[in-house]
Amino acid sequence: MMNIKHGKRGNQNSEPSDKGSLLRRFVFHSALSVVDRMTIAYLAFVIALVVIRHEQVKHSTAIALIHLALIALIVALSRWRPRSERVCGWLGTVRRWYPTLMFGFFFEEIGFIVHAIHPGWFDHLLIAADYALFGVHPTIWMEQYAGYWMTEWLQLAYTSYLLLTIGVGFHLWRKNNLRAFDVLVVSTATAYYLGYLIFVLFPIESPHHTLAHLQTVKLEGGPFTALIDWIERYGRVHGGAFPSAHVSGATVALICAWRYARRWGIALTPLVLSIYVATVYGRYHYVVDVFAGILMAVIGVAIGTRVVRRGAYAVSVRRASAAPGPESSRVGETECERVRLPGLRQDPVRAD
Repeated sequence: MMNIKHGKRGNQNSEPSDKGSLLRRFVFHSALSVVDRMTIAYLAFVIALVVIRHEQVKHSTAIALIHLALIALIVALSRWRPRSERVCGWLGTVRRWYPTLMFGFFFEEIGFIVHAIHPGWFDHLLIAADYALFGVHPTIWMEQYAGYWMTEWLQLAYTSYLLLTIGVGFHLWRKNNLRAFDVLVVSTATAYYLGYLIFVLFPIESPHHTLAHLQTVKLEGGPFTALIDWIERYGRVHGGAFPSAHVSGATVALICAWRYARRWGIALTPLVLSIYVATVYGRYHYVVDVFAGILMAVIGVAIGTRVVRRGAYAVSVRRASAAPGPESSRVGETECERVRLPGLRQDPVRAD
C-alpha cells in the first residue's frame, strides 16, 4: 500500500498513459501543485475565450500570447531541477509565492475580457436586490455620513486589501508555518478564480456608474483620497464588481489570520470590516457584491483547507541529483525546503 501511495507506481499512475502527447505530459506532470493546475486552467480558459471571441476582446492576440507564456513559465518552474541547494531553495520560495503576484494582473485584465460573452451589464438585477433588502440604495443612503475623515479612512482601508494576503502570508512564512501558508494561497486562489469566472459570465459595472445620477455628495478627503481618485481615474477596472474581489481576498486573509495567527486576526478584524463598509461607501460595489465576496471566501477556505489537509497540495522542488522517495513526496517536505526551512510545522490547523 505504501509503495502504491508514495512510490514509483503511484507516480506512474499520476502521469497520463499517452506518452506521445507532449501537452498532456506537461500539464499533468506530478511536479505541478494544485495552485499551478488551477492557474493553468484559468489561463487556458482566458486563452480559449479571447481566441473564440476575439472580435469582442481588445488586444486579444497579446492577451493570448501573454497567457501562453505564463503557462510555459509555470510548467518550466515545476520541472526545473537545479543542482545548487541555494537556487533550489529560492525556487521553492518563488513557486509558493508567485500566485500572489498574479492575482492583480488577472484582475486588471478583466476590463478587456468582461464583455467577451455578454455585451451588456446586469446591474439592474443587483440594484433591485439591494433595494428589496434595504428599501434604499445603500450607496446613496450612506452619503449622509460622508465626511473628510470618514472618506480618508475608508479609502485607505479599501486599498489596504492589496497588502492583507501578502502581510498574513509573510507572517506565516516567517514563522515557518508552510502548511498554513499553503492554506492561505490555495484558498485565495480558489476564491479569486471563481470570482474572475463570474466577472465574465455576469458583468457588473458598479454603482459608481449606474447610480451616478442619484449621487449628490462628493466624497472629499485628504491627500490619500486624492491619490486614490487619481489612480481610479486612470486605472479603474470597468467591470468585475460582482463578487467583490476586495472582500473575498480580505476575508480569506482574515479567516487564515484567526486560525493560524490569532493576534493578527484580532488586529485585522476592524480593518476588514472597514473594507466591507468602504466598498459600498466608495460606490465601488453593491451590498450584494459584499455578500457574494464573503461567500467566495468561505468556499475558498473550505476547499483550500481540505486540499492541504489531505496532502493534495505539494510544491515539489528537488535538486537534479536527488532521487524521489516516500519521504520527499509529503506536502512541504521536499529536500530543498528541508535544507532552507528546517523545523517545518506539520499541522495545518495549529495557530501560532
